[in-house]
Amino acid sequence: MGYIRMKEKPPLPSVAGTLGALSGMGFTIVIPIVLFVILGRYLDNQLHTGSLFLLLGLLLGLISGIYGAYRLYISVFK
Repeated sequence: MGYIRMKEKPPLPSVAGTLGALSGMGFTIVIPIVLFVILGRYLDNQLHTGSLFLLLGLLLGLISGIYGAYRLYISVFK
C-alpha cells in the first residue's frame, strides 16, 4: 500500500525579506504616480488644457502603481 504524501508548505519569507518587499511596494506605487503626474502637468502647460492631462496622469499612475505592487506581491508572497 502506498502512503499519501501531504503537500509541504513553502517556508515563510524572513522578516528582512518581508520588510524589503513592503518598502519595494511603496516605491512601486509612488514612482509611477509621480512620473505620470509630472508628465500630465507638462502636457497641460504645453497644450493649455487646464488639468485634463494632470488628472489623466494621476489615474494612469494609480493604475500602473497598483498593478506593479500586485505583481510584486504575487512574486514575493505566493
